[in-house]
Amino acid sequence: MGPKVLIVEDEAVFAYTMQEVLSLFGFEVIGVAATVTEALHLSELSRPDLAIFDVRLAGRRDGIEGAQLLRERAGLSVVFVSAQGDQPTRDRAAAVGPVAYLEKPVNSQELIRAVVKGTRGQRNEQ
Repeated sequence: MGPKVLIVEDEAVFAYTMQEVLSLFGFEVIGVAATVTEALHLSELSRPDLAIFDVRLAGRRDGIEGAQLLRERAGLSVVFVSAQGDQPTRDRAAAVGPVAYLEKPVNSQELIRAVVKGTRGQRNEQ
């Protein structure tokens, strides 16, 4: 399988759609988390190469906080997906250093391009 991807998204239909698209393109989706706590747990168990985070999540922490934690703990590349395109949200997300910030609805080509960019070289390193 290809590079491992963690999806952090609390909208089940959108998470499932991303999982299907990524799988079709040869990426290994190691799991779907609806909260930052679940994402941290899955990341520790499966060591993904990249995480896709929705900016707004259920729970105490939002996706930007979660992405920052995963970058600090595991050095993961991050792609943000969000229905929030306002400048303050984009500025907060940019501080994390994401590979991409994609606005919902995300088309499959944009998603794959961002994930390929974030996992470039991972196939050779494994």
